[in-house]
Amino acid sequence: MCTTYLATLLIEELSRFDLVGLPRLVRLNPNVPWKTRGNAAISLAVGHGKGRRFRVGGIGGDAIFSFEDGDPAPERDVREAAKKVISENAHFDCENTNPGFVVSTKRPSPAFYWRTVREIVPIASAEKEIAKVGAFAGKFKNGRGIIGAAAAMAWRPRDLTFEVLNYREERSIGTKRRIDRRSVEQMDKAFPTTFHNIDPKTGHIAIAPGSPCPVLFGIRGDDPADLVRARATIKSEPIDRWLLFLTNQATDDHLRRMRISEVRPRAGAILAGTVSLRASTIEGGHVFFKIRDASAEMTCAVYEPSGSVRETARGLREGDRIEVFGSARAEPFEINVEKLHVIETGGVGDKVENPVCPKCSKHMKSAGSGAGYFRCRRCGTRAGVGAVRRSERTAPATGWYEPPIASRRHLYKPLKRFGIERSSIRELLNRYLSDEASSSQK
Repeated sequence: MCTTYLATLLIEELSRFDLVGLPRLVRLNPNVPWKTRGNAAISLAVGHGKGRRFRVGGIGGDAIFSFEDGDPAPERDVREAAKKVISENAHFDCENTNPGFVVSTKRPSPAFYWRTVREIVPIASAEKEIAKVGAFAGKFKNGRGIIGAAAAMAWRPRDLTFEVLNYREERSIGTKRRIDRRSVEQMDKAFPTTFHNIDPKTGHIAIAPGSPCPVLFGIRGDDPADLVRARATIKSEPIDRWLLFLTNQATDDHLRRMRISEVRPRAGAILAGTVSLRASTIEGGHVFFKIRDASAEMTCAVYEPSGSVRETARGLREGDRIEVFGSARAEPFEINVEKLHVIETGGVGDKVENPVCPKCSKHMKSAGSGAGYFRCRRCGTRAGVGAVRRSERTAPATGWYEPPIASRRHLYKPLKRFGIERSSIRELLNRYLSDEASSSQK
C-alpha cells in the first residue's frame, strides 16, 4: 500500500471529526533491513477544531480543512476507524507489511523519535514507550508498525520541511504516469523554496515515484503556501485527491557527527578525517577509499549513480582532509557516502621515481619514513631531496559535493537547504493561513 495515501482514507473515515494542525509524514532510519520503500510513518490529530480554519487538501471536489487547535476525539472512535481502514487496505501478502497504529492524547518522548531515525529499535522498546503515555497500540501481523506510529507522534522538529502529495484516480494506479515535463521545469524555476523536483542534467522527473503506488507526484519545499501554488501549475493526468504534510524530509536527521570508532552498522554518521588510502574503482564503476581519524580507520563506498561525488572521490589522495556524510552497512562494514565535503587537499603530485644520485647517477633509496633524505646504496651519498613526482596534481576543489537528485534518499538534506534550518512553523503557518483565509470562506 502507500502510507501517506492511507492518511487520506483515515481522514475520510473520521470525517465526523475535524483535523487539527498539519498531517505529519515522518521518515525513519533508511538503513532498516525490513523497511518498506521509504520507511514512512504518519500522524494525524483529530477532534473538535478551534481557532482558524485552513485548507490542507482535497478529495474529489471537496476541500479538506484543518484547525489551529482543538479538543481530542474519543479514543475508541479513532481506534475503530484506524483498524477498519488498515484492515481493508493494507497489502498483507507483502512480507514487510506489518502495520500498526497508536492512539493517544499524549506524545511519546522526543528521544524515542531520535532513536528510530538513527538506530534499529525493537518492538519491545516501542511498547514500553507507548505504555509510558497510556496509549493504545493496534498491531497487524508482527506489529512492527507501532514503532513508526509512536515515532511520528514523538517527533518534535529541530528542522522541518513540507510536502504536498497528489494522488491518482483508482483506475490509473499501476499504469504509466502522465506528467508534463515542461510544467515541472517551469514550476522548479518559479518556486525556489521547493527542491528535488527535476534533475537538471538527466531531465529525470523526481517529483514522481517509480513504484506503482497511488501517488502521482509530490512536491517538497520549505514554504507550505508555495507548495500549494506550485501543485496547481503541474499539468498532468487527473488528480483524485491531495494532502499537505509537515515532514522531517531533507533534514539529515538520520545522521550524527561521531568518531570513526563510534560507528555502528545501519547507523547514519558524519565523519571527519584524512584520506588514508586513495580510491580504487571496481567493476560497475563503484569507488572505494579509506579515511582515518585519531580513533580508527573506515572504508568509504561511493556507488556508480553518485555522479560528481564519485568523480571527486577518485581524485582524493592520502592526507587530504574531508568530511563524509553517509550510512554504515552491516556487511561489509563500510560507509555508503551520501555527501562529501572536501576541506583541504595537498598539492604534491604522485611519485614517479626516487631521485638520482648526483655522484654515480643511480637511483637513491629512502633513508626511512620521516628521515627527510635519500641515500645512495652504491656510494653512500646522502641528499635531502624529494622523490621525482609528476607535475602538481589536479586536486578536487574544496567544497561540497552531492549526488544527482535521483540518487538521494528521503532524509537527504540538499546543499540548498544548508543554513535555513527551522524548528517552528508559526511564521510560515501564519502566512499560509492568511492565504487560505479567503478560500476557506468561499
